[in-house]
Amino acid sequence: MIVFFGQICFTIIPTLFHFINEMCKSLNIVEMESIQSLSDKKTELEARIQALEAEKAALLEEIPHLREKLTVLKLEHHAEALGNEVSSLKAERSNLEQEIANYISPQQTSVTSN
Repeated sequence: MIVFFGQICFTIIPTLFHFINEMCKSLNIVEMESIQSLSDKKTELEARIQALEAEKAALLEEIPHLREKLTVLKLEHHAEALGNEVSSLKAERSNLEQEIANYISPQQTSVTSN
């Protein structure tokens, strides 16, 4: 029975050591992959942050120019609308003055002919 136990030990122990060694290698590979994955993720996030910061800076620079352009466009629109309104009012004034002149002229001619 001792011989049988010895044979089992000589068969099982190397297999057990081989299994443990393979498990350690596997864990090291997983750990290395995890470290590499984290490193890649860190690099990716740093690049993304840098791109977003550059985009933010560009937007912060562009926004005041766009606001100024919008202000100018609104003022131009307002000036055009006021210009049209003033033209209409001038035309109405001219028409009213013409009507007044039409009423005044016949009366003045009749007054002067007497």
